[in-house]
Amino acid sequence: MIGFNLNKTKRQFTEVLADQFPQREAEQLMRILLEDLFGLDLTRQLMEPKLRIDETQYARLEHAVQQLLEGVPVQYVTGKAWFDGLLFHVDESVLIPRPETEELVQKIAETWPIDQPLRIWDIGTGSGCIAIALAKRFPHAEVVAFDVSEAALETARQNASLNEVRVKLVCDDVLHPQSDLWKHPVDLVVSNPPYIRESEKVAMERNVLEHEPSQALFVPDDDPLLFYRQILGLAQQQLTPNGSVWFEINEALGEEMIQLCHEMVFEGEILLDFWGKQRFLFLKRQF
Repeated sequence: MIGFNLNKTKRQFTEVLADQFPQREAEQLMRILLEDLFGLDLTRQLMEPKLRIDETQYARLEHAVQQLLEGVPVQYVTGKAWFDGLLFHVDESVLIPRPETEELVQKIAETWPIDQPLRIWDIGTGSGCIAIALAKRFPHAEVVAFDVSEAALETARQNASLNEVRVKLVCDDVLHPQSDLWKHPVDLVVSNPPYIRESEKVAMERNVLEHEPSQALFVPDDDPLLFYRQILGLAQQQLTPNGSVWFEINEALGEEMIQLCHEMVFEGEILLDFWGKQRFLFLKRQF
């Protein structure tokens, strides 16, 4: 395989991927692999079709294509994902950041002045994408990111360094909180907690079920709001008078979420994502 040029290699592996993926998706996957693995952006791919691909690069690309065929998400194959204009390292210890969650950050950013000194909690931080994006947007904020997974926090730590922001990372289980930081006043609470009911697994894609961390995805059918209830209990005690809580939620449980908010003395407003689905919940405490 020595001396294969870029165009020939790209065409060959696109044909392999097209046996399992739609043609357009196969082409997009190849563009991503070439850029993320070898730094060849689309312009260079188009302008240098005869660029030489050596044996090592070819073997790496062949392995990456095989991973895709086995159902590994492309972000785990390359170890990279973009979120709110920032680059993140991702592996199977964390969820892949979603566009809907990016939209959540954008909505939060519209509600606070950029120069305000906030204290922010991100609960269930995973890769750190929400906490780090908010730390970038609010440079005067104190951001505390909680997660029960040490492996996830190590990934978040790498991402905070990569994006040159300061985030306090805390290993603690929100369902059984131990850290003294839960006792501090907080202005903004945000969480994208597990919210997919076990019974909903049947409708999910194989690559998600087999590769993304299940503890960050699923909740029991008989108590799907347990994380929200616990977080709101903490917010009842520590949220400042003008503070707010933001959640990403299960689109099928909007009414149940609003009922929970009323029971816990919060005023809630459901907001739609770009697909028109009930995806976000904005809360203020009633006084």
